[in-house]
Amino acid sequence: MDNRPTSPLSARARQKVMVVGAGIAGLSAAFRLQQSGYDVTVLERSAHVGGRMWTEEIDGFRVDTGAALLPDSYRQMRRLIRDAGLTGEVVPSGDIYGFLRDGKVHRFGTHIPLDLLTTGLLSPRSKMRLLRLAADTRRLRDRITFRDLTTAPEADESCIAYTDRRLNQELFDYLIEPLSTNYYFAPPEELSMTHVYLAASSALGTGYFNSPQGMAFLPRGLARHLDIRHNTTVLSVQENDDHVTVRHTDPTGGERQQTAAACVIAVPGPQVAGIWPDLPAPMGAFLSRLRYSTCLHVSFGLTTRPPETSMWIFVPRREHPGGLGLCLDHNRAPGRAPDGKALITLYWPTQQSESLYDLPDQDITARALHDLDQLGLFSGLARQIEMTSVSRCRPCVPLTHPGSIAELRNGLRSLDHTSRIALAGDYYSFGSTNAALTSGEATATRLTVTLEARPAPRHTL
Repeated sequence: MDNRPTSPLSARARQKVMVVGAGIAGLSAAFRLQQSGYDVTVLERSAHVGGRMWTEEIDGFRVDTGAALLPDSYRQMRRLIRDAGLTGEVVPSGDIYGFLRDGKVHRFGTHIPLDLLTTGLLSPRSKMRLLRLAADTRRLRDRITFRDLTTAPEADESCIAYTDRRLNQELFDYLIEPLSTNYYFAPPEELSMTHVYLAASSALGTGYFNSPQGMAFLPRGLARHLDIRHNTTVLSVQENDDHVTVRHTDPTGGERQQTAAACVIAVPGPQVAGIWPDLPAPMGAFLSRLRYSTCLHVSFGLTTRPPETSMWIFVPRREHPGGLGLCLDHNRAPGRAPDGKALITLYWPTQQSESLYDLPDQDITARALHDLDQLGLFSGLARQIEMTSVSRCRPCVPLTHPGSIAELRNGLRSLDHTSRIALAGDYYSFGSTNAALTSGEATATRLTVTLEARPAPRHTL
């Protein structure tokens, strides 16, 4: 008889952990749990990994269908890229933003404080008022993080109230509103200041990185390490004394029931209650009220590159009804367009996206060309098009409305942190790939502590 003590790693290897959802939150949790020695299986409803972090390759162009920007402030993502052996797949990328006013693009790069002093985008009075936003952002920087927003209740203030108290109408029109429309795809009247603080501290005036292979490089790279079951819909997750029961369909449509030591649920917030019937009521209330933006965007592959150097142009409502976002993908990141060619993507905010969402692609494309023509930024664009792609993203980004931080705090307090079921998602912080990834890693750490304290017998698929 072998009486040698079992090592922590060998004990963990006998424990199955299941992860629901192969977006970046689920993949990050799965990767870290597997690193810790657990036997991990990921169940994914769709035919590919990545969720909103995906890339389509079309006629030599790479179109990122969801997330697009990776600031250097994404330190957690940088670490995960290194640990997954993907460092060689990333390079520095574009870092110049443009803000449109009166038909002129005003550009800002990594030296944004100097750029703001010299820009014609804002009046001298607004530049002085902008110092207030800079001071408030600096004061809150250590408490507004990608992991948890609940330590910064001041960020629950509405954009309208903050503007009235600290800024002015010009800053609202040419900074707050376009940031809301382009980062959240929602009007600032519906949002809290959370996204503005995070954008100011982590995205504006910083460098960026990306992969020539497209945003899908990270989920694809993580997936190579993992056991992922595609075309699998999870029906319910139930916790018992020493295990978790997961019911799901298989690719043929048949229903199966399996057990595991623990389970991570990494799906959009409003979907959680449908598969976890014992979700605590306060967290359920937060997730049920959570609203996501809708993003509809059209990409045009062009035969030649325009002279514009910005990677992204913010188009305020003052310049176009409802506001727009324009991404010059060939400036944003390498590998998006063949040499000498261009890739330009038009993004609509939620209201316009919803009104167009179900129309045929040709009608949506015609509307995009009309809106681009109205801006007058790219002369002769229609004659240069050789590829067109329409991308739909619903749900897109979770919206932080005034009061959402307090609701999140109540929800988090209701969770049992010794439970064998844990949540991961971008709704814990600013809606971004890095927030989702950070949540997945934090969940993996929490479950490791739980399973060390509450060992379970081995359960197999």
